[in-house]
Amino acid sequence: MTEPVRALTQEEGRFVEQLLYMTGREDRLSRELDPQQIEGVRAIWPCLKSSREPRARCDLLNRLLLTLGIKTISSDFFDTVFQNLDLSDTENTRERVDRFRSLCMLEFGSFRYGYRQFRQGAVVRERWREYFPLEREIAEREERLKSRPEPVGLIPIPADQLFSLGYLAGEHAPRINEARSELKRIIDSALKASVADFRGLREAAKKCGAGDLTMLLGRVGVPGAETVICCSDLPLFGGTERPYCDVLRDVAGACVTVEEEAIRSARQQGLQNSRTYMAMHDLDVYVATSMRDPLHFTSNSAFVQRLFHSGALAQWRLRYFDPTQAYLEDRIQKGLLECLMIKRARVTVYNAQEEDTFGKDAEAGVTLAQRKPVIVYVARLFENHPELQRLYRAIDQGARIDRNAFVGNLADARLLDPRERDSLLAPERTKADAISAVLDKYVPEILDKVGEDVIAAELIRQGYRAEPKTDIIQLAEQRIRKLERRALTFRDIHPLSLQTSPMDGVARGIIVTRTVEDTAAVLRGLLLGTLEYEIDDDDNNWLLVDRITRSPVRVVTKDPVLTTAFWDEDWTGAAERENTAR
Repeated sequence: MTEPVRALTQEEGRFVEQLLYMTGREDRLSRELDPQQIEGVRAIWPCLKSSREPRARCDLLNRLLLTLGIKTISSDFFDTVFQNLDLSDTENTRERVDRFRSLCMLEFGSFRYGYRQFRQGAVVRERWREYFPLEREIAEREERLKSRPEPVGLIPIPADQLFSLGYLAGEHAPRINEARSELKRIIDSALKASVADFRGLREAAKKCGAGDLTMLLGRVGVPGAETVICCSDLPLFGGTERPYCDVLRDVAGACVTVEEEAIRSARQQGLQNSRTYMAMHDLDVYVATSMRDPLHFTSNSAFVQRLFHSGALAQWRLRYFDPTQAYLEDRIQKGLLECLMIKRARVTVYNAQEEDTFGKDAEAGVTLAQRKPVIVYVARLFENHPELQRLYRAIDQGARIDRNAFVGNLADARLLDPRERDSLLAPERTKADAISAVLDKYVPEILDKVGEDVIAAELIRQGYRAEPKTDIIQLAEQRIRKLERRALTFRDIHPLSLQTSPMDGVARGIIVTRTVEDTAAVLRGLLLGTLEYEIDDDDNNWLLVDRITRSPVRVVTKDPVLTTAFWDEDWTGAAERENTAR
């Protein structure tokens, strides 16, 4: 029991503790109450817990706050935070106080400042409803997103022509057209022979004098090209089995030749889309990603389609900036357009690759600086494979815990033997080393059982193209390792993954997702105000994490010197002076 409550009953002490947490007086948990305060608490508490009249309850709570030397609250504050709560119910009281503390972290990044801003007036009710809405309010928000009109002026560009929007399209086009012509010839031959699987297609390719068929599929820039490899394994990729002849016909139908005129036409449509985006002020989501290879256009287009047009968001009419559908000839102008879209959007969704991209990482930082949430999606290879899922779950459980605990968890899960555990506990070893050790130990054997053809299909689906004579299993291992370390950097290691906005001084963190389904769930929660949070209390900080991904979205430090220095800075005044100067 903490110092302030030793002289009180357990019930009285627990309630006083919650009041200190609610009002940002955590520092007083190490101090004793004086005799007058103890007497006041003992006199007021029985009346407060037995009272049922709202105004009387609020008045009694204010008397208790004054007894503790804390400024009082308004009736709006009491009604919003406590409502008809039985204050002697410790668990429900703690839950309500944690909710208010979460609100303070979300809005201000400080418990005491948040209490000071919310304790009087009705503003607490408005902000509370934004993050903790009633069922009726949730339904109304969702209906607005479903019923609003579709944006006018966007021209859908077929996925097989999206590479035309790349700056090197003229250079890529001859190679893509050649690859498509060759693949179509092979498929036509295979259909005539009624082949029933990829083995038969490969035989048809040999008869046509073609080279490596999987390499060819990575060059055509056709959405779904990989399905000809793994038609019978589609459940592994989240799809359903289909007759092989239908898969072949779909891919062959997409193998269209793209001439210079078609490139010009696609770019003109992309330019028209960019102009439409410029006129779109009520943007919901900005999608950030990098596209350096023709295959990136199809994989990113597939991500956008899965995110917005299937699953949890399928019925919504979200207005989002799709980078795979926009084109501006000048790169500087393209960058300015993206800056404008970030400014207008409510949320940024960043489809991150396995390596750092300065421009896109910077866009995430700019979004946070503008006091808006950022979701970073880091894909996983074979996310539905049972054996890899076991490894991925173990890695995810290491989010934000220290290295020793993480290594211990991996050993408890029998993913590390005692010798490996002890080696990873050496001073120079890191959590990233532990992740690499587990992946290096198990992934090669798992991928060997999956087989090179299916691995090639997954790499193509995720936007990776193998070069000739590449060890396909080794390439997949490298990609898995890089993606896991990339996600760890975003979620756990980099100190600047929490960015302080110069507009209000609040440190905001990114939400890291590993599946499209989780990305949709987080985005849904952010737009409806239903995303749930928990406060993690560690030795040095209070971290506010979302319950879906356990990513830290806000932080309050326990260092009193840093806290004083931080909030001695005139964050809001500086922003106001800057706006006035403009």
